[in-house]
Amino acid sequence: MMPNPLGAIRPARAASAFTSPTGVQARALFRRIRALAVRLLWVLGATAAVSAPVWAEEATASSTPAQAETAYVNPWAFNLTLYMWLAGVNGNFKAGPISQSVDKNFIDIVDNTRQFPLGFMGRFEAHYERLGFYLDGNYMDLNFKPKFERLSKGVDSELGILDYGMAYRVLGPSAAELPEALGKKNANWLEVYAGGRTIWLDNSVDLKEPFGNPRGGPRSFSASKSFTSPVIGGRFMVGFTPHWFVLVDGNIGGFGAQDVKFTGAVLGALGYRMSLYDIPLSVEAGYKALRYNVDNGGSIETNATLNGPFVGLTGYW
Repeated sequence: MMPNPLGAIRPARAASAFTSPTGVQARALFRRIRALAVRLLWVLGATAAVSAPVWAEEATASSTPAQAETAYVNPWAFNLTLYMWLAGVNGNFKAGPISQSVDKNFIDIVDNTRQFPLGFMGRFEAHYERLGFYLDGNYMDLNFKPKFERLSKGVDSELGILDYGMAYRVLGPSAAELPEALGKKNANWLEVYAGGRTIWLDNSVDLKEPFGNPRGGPRSFSASKSFTSPVIGGRFMVGFTPHWFVLVDGNIGGFGAQDVKFTGAVLGALGYRMSLYDIPLSVEAGYKALRYNVDNGGSIETNATLNGPFVGLTGYW
């Protein structure tokens, strides 16, 4: 059997192909490609590691406005004001057949009353978005000295005024949005309101003998009655800084309802915002005037104007 010459030379040809220059170049090229691939993967990994925090920050920054826009804001807001009104009086007070005219400022009233004039003033407001409810109360107890001490002991007058109604904020931020709007141009606001004013009067006079002879007639005359009339008005606030602001309020009413021929009030105040133990507060000082004309054609009649400075403290929540 003859040996196959091709079979004898094939192993040698295969070995020479593996060790040929072309094979060596291919292996070198493969090693280079593998090294480049490893380096590329390393660069990509390092880039991803560096850029990941940046993306996270960008995502957080881009999501912050959306979260702020969707953050829940409580639509309810409340405030309570306690203030002291040093009011003077100019008008006529009548009880039965006895009447007395008074034209005194607060200092004169202190000097011309038998006791220090008592007064209690407060205002409460509740707001839901742009709607609001208000309740404002004033009480004064005046004991005037008589012009003729031989005739009477003087006229005593107790006055209670209660304002209440609904308000609507026409311009500016709502009461709940106001804290966030402070310091911005749109922090000013304007609202209108409509409601009622109840006036309670109690005028009395004590006569001295012999004018108050118990056998011939009464020694005292007194009359007490309450009157309620509609009131319409408006108020606005202008903020100069996040702390300083001006508040103006004005209203008219009466219109002849329940013997109230006319009633009206105007108020102007300068306020300063602050906080105490994380409680938002404001201090106000200004001037307030209130006029009322009540005449039922009978035993009680009062046509007077109360005016004078006031100071107040307001809490917000």
